[in-house]
Amino acid sequence: MTVAEVDVLVVGAGPAGLSTAVLLGRLGIPTRVVERRAAGSAHPKAHVVNARTMELFRQWGVADEVRDAALPLDRGIGVGWVTRVTGIEIGRITAADAPDEWDRMCADSSEALVSCPQDRIEPILLAAARRLGVRVDFGVEATGLDRTPDGVDVRVRRAADGGTETVRARYVVAADGARSPVREMLGIGNDAVAPVGHLLNAYVDADLGPYTGGRPYALWWILNSRTQGAMIALDGKRRWTYNFAFDPERESVADYPPERCAELFREAVGVPDLAVTVRSVLPWKLEIAIAERFRAGRVFLVGDAAHRFPPTGGFGMNTGIQDAHNLAWKLAAVLRGWAGEELLAGYEDERMPVARVNAAQSMRNAERMAGTGALFTDPSVLASIEDTAGADLRAALAAGIPAQRDHFLFQGQTFGHVYRSAAVVPDGTLAPRSTVAEYRMDAHPGALAPHTWFRTPGGARRATVDLSADTFVLLAGAEGRAWVEAADVASRRLGVPIAAFRVGADGDLDAETDGWRQVWGITPHGCVLVRPDGHVALRVPGAGPGGVADLIPALRAVLGRAEAGARADALDPADPAFP
Repeated sequence: MTVAEVDVLVVGAGPAGLSTAVLLGRLGIPTRVVERRAAGSAHPKAHVVNARTMELFRQWGVADEVRDAALPLDRGIGVGWVTRVTGIEIGRITAADAPDEWDRMCADSSEALVSCPQDRIEPILLAAARRLGVRVDFGVEATGLDRTPDGVDVRVRRAADGGTETVRARYVVAADGARSPVREMLGIGNDAVAPVGHLLNAYVDADLGPYTGGRPYALWWILNSRTQGAMIALDGKRRWTYNFAFDPERESVADYPPERCAELFREAVGVPDLAVTVRSVLPWKLEIAIAERFRAGRVFLVGDAAHRFPPTGGFGMNTGIQDAHNLAWKLAAVLRGWAGEELLAGYEDERMPVARVNAAQSMRNAERMAGTGALFTDPSVLASIEDTAGADLRAALAAGIPAQRDHFLFQGQTFGHVYRSAAVVPDGTLAPRSTVAEYRMDAHPGALAPHTWFRTPGGARRATVDLSADTFVLLAGAEGRAWVEAADVASRRLGVPIAAFRVGADGDLDAETDGWRQVWGITPHGCVLVRPDGHVALRVPGAGPGGVADLIPALRAVLGRAEAGARADALDPADPAFP
C-alpha cells in the first residue's frame, strides 16, 4: 500500500469541505480532499447563502460567480403563503413590505443574502480550490484511520479500481456529511432530538413563468387539500424543488416515483396539464443532531458531520462554511509555527455554541411554520381552504404569518454571535445582546468586527472584510500611531502576519462616516485587533498610549503561546454568547 503525506486531509467535498480546501489553499497549506461520491451534488439541496457567507465568498473572489448563479432578485422578492401558485394568496413576507428594515440590513454588511442552490455553489468552490493547487479526488472513500502522536493515517480506497492508499496527514478535517463515517470511526456520538417530521425533496423541471409573474416569490408555502409543502424557486423559471411530508412508518421513498411527485407538483401549482420532469427525489428528516465533540485529537468535524438541523432559516450550509472559516486559519497558524496547539481548542469552544443556537432557532422556526398550517399533513383540516367557506381558516392562517419574521429576517442570528475562548481577550464589558432579527453592531472582543466602509489615501473603497482576509488586522484611531508601530514590532517578533492601519483624515485609511469609533468602541488613542476570521481578538478603548508591552502579551494569549491557565481565565460565564 502506498503512503502519501499532506499537511491537511479533508474528507468530503460538499460546501464545508470545499470551503476548508479554499481557505487552506489561500493560506498556502498543502491540502488534499477525498470524496466518496463520483461527482458533486446533482440535487440542489441547500440554497440560502446568508450575508456573512457572502462576505467570505467576497474575500475568496467568488462572490460574483455565486451572485450570477443565484436566483435573480426580481424572481425572488420574498415568501408567499398560497393555496396554489395559481390560487389564493393567504399572506406574504417581502422586503418591499418593510423597506426601512431592508435598508438597515444592507447597512450591516458589504454583501446581501442570495438564494443559490448547492449544486451551483459546489462547482464554484471546487474550481477555486483547484486554482489554488488543492488536489480534490472524487470516487475516493476513507475506510479507516489510525491516530498517531504526530498525525493521522487515513486509509482510502478508489472506487474505480479498488486500489488502496494511506494518506498520512498532520490534521484531518471530517466534512463527510450527516452520517459521517469519520465521526463513526472516532466513536463520537450525537446529542440528538428525535425527528419531528419526515419529508421528501423533489427536484423538478417545469416552466412556471406564465404563472409566477405577478408574485415571483423565492419560497412558496402551498396549502390545499391535495398537497401541502414548500416550493423553492432555484432560478425563477424552470428549476424548482418541492418539499412535502411523508410517513416512513406507512410508506417509503419508493412509494413516490417521479410520476406521483409530478402530480403533487401540478396540484401545488394548480395546472393539471403542466409539463413536469422530476429529476431526483431525496428524503430528509426534520431533526436536530449535534456531535458530542467537534474534535478528537488531530481530527476535526465541520458542517453536517458536526451538526444538522432543520432547513427552516437556511442555516445548515452557512454554519458549515463558517465552521471551516473558523478552523482553517487556526490550523494554518499552528502548521506555520506562529501559534500553539492550544489555539485549536478554540474551534469547539467557539463553534459548538453557534451550532446549538442555530439548531434551536431552526427548530423554533419549524414549529412556528407548523402553527401556520404550512406543515399540516391532514387534508381534512384544509378541505375548505380554497372556497368561500374557508375564509375564516385563511384569515386565521394569515394572522400567524407575522410571527414568522425571525424565520426570514435573521440579521442578528447571522452576525450577532460572540465567541468566548482563549483566542479572545476580554475587555471587562458585557457583550452586545443581539436578537434573532436585530443585530447590535459592536467591536466587543469575540464579536465580528463591525462593517465599515473605508477609503485609502488614493480613494479606493474598502470594507472591513476586505482588510481582514487571511491575516490579523489592527485598526487604530487617529492618534494611535503607537499601536501601528507596536503591530509591526509584534509581527516581526512573533512571526505573525499583521496588517496595521491608523484611521483618520491623514491616516492609512479614513472612515466614510464620522461615527465609526463609536461603533467600534474606541477613542482616537485606542485600537482593535481583528483575527483572520474577522472576529475581534482584542479591543483597547484608549486608556494609555498603547504599545508593544500591551500587544505582544495579548497576541501570545490569543495564539495559545501564553502561560498555562490563560484559556480558563478567558472564559467568562457572566458574558454569554448570542443570544
